[in-house]
Amino acid sequence: MARFLVLAVIVLALLGAALHPLLFVLNLLPFDSRGLTSVLDIAKSFIADLLAWGLIGLIAAMGTLVAFGRWSRRRSGIAKSSRSPGAGSASEPAQGRMVVAITAYNEADAITGVVKDFSTQEGVVKTIVIDNNSEDATAALARRAGATVIQETRQGYGYACLRGLEEALKVHAADVVSSRLTTRSLVELNRRIEAGASPSSVASAWLAAEEADIVVGTRVVPGLVEPGSQMDYFFTWGNIAVSALLRLRFWDSQFLGAARLSDVGCTYRAIRRDAVLRILPALEVGQDHFSPHMMLVALDYGLSLIEIPITFRRRIGTSKGASRSMWKGLRVGLAMMWHIMTYQPRRPVLDRGPRSLAPPVPEDVAAGIASGRS
Repeated sequence: MARFLVLAVIVLALLGAALHPLLFVLNLLPFDSRGLTSVLDIAKSFIADLLAWGLIGLIAAMGTLVAFGRWSRRRSGIAKSSRSPGAGSASEPAQGRMVVAITAYNEADAITGVVKDFSTQEGVVKTIVIDNNSEDATAALARRAGATVIQETRQGYGYACLRGLEEALKVHAADVVSSRLTTRSLVELNRRIEAGASPSSVASAWLAAEEADIVVGTRVVPGLVEPGSQMDYFFTWGNIAVSALLRLRFWDSQFLGAARLSDVGCTYRAIRRDAVLRILPALEVGQDHFSPHMMLVALDYGLSLIEIPITFRRRIGTSKGASRSMWKGLRVGLAMMWHIMTYQPRRPVLDRGPRSLAPPVPEDVAAGIASGRS
């Protein structure tokens, strides 16, 4: 409901703004347009009054929520605490073990460095490369660098991500020791996202994941985006706008959304094993708008999701996704927005049948999902 209300406000604002030049042009016409201009002028005033009263109502609602929150706090006698939620002891946190899944399509220029960057990170027990029908030496170079290469024949970024999630679940040696939960990292193959750059390292991702189910990177932090990278005005503003729509879809009056999101397209993310087991059967988008789809499903399942800033460099090689061109980015962005607005939550069964977009869930994975639901 919130997303449609916001869209209605935007449409009204644009319509009201368009009436000003329209009235000006009508007044310049050589024939008598006073009847039409009178009607349009009334409509313009009505829209302006409606938006103004809506703004006043919003401010009043915000004030009421603030007052009610303070009153409830005092009434319940909640004492202030200097201890933050989820804060542990002063000792160093336990190191988790991680499997890294990397999606790749014709990335021979970057694959060797990316695999070595992640494989040498502390706590990484295995690096997997999902080769999505590369026509160059991507697969061979990935194996030579020490990665396990898996072929995904269905063309599409989402299909490669789904296969990466499934293959990562098979690595039972990967876990976070402190909670016995496995974490994996899903990253797009190119050296734009630095594996070892603090705070965007794999270690930072799983440490943050101890306080959340899913950690995603954000590339819209000033000072962490290299000049000349794909994150120009168009992609930066576009990601912020689509993220705002996603927050509206899962609205929270206190935090202005179920998660603090600013970048829906970043593929740098770490996920707990139990979280993957919960959402994997519901993931079905096989194309470029998989990233917000994954967030939609996660938030629908009530998983906690947080962002961490990452260092974003210029791309090595040619982009295959939304950043290929502005028109490609526009098409993917519109697909993301439409998917966020029209997504219908569902609770899938283990046997998804031949019509499913995702490949069949392995038996050991299905057993884990079943035990998690019981």
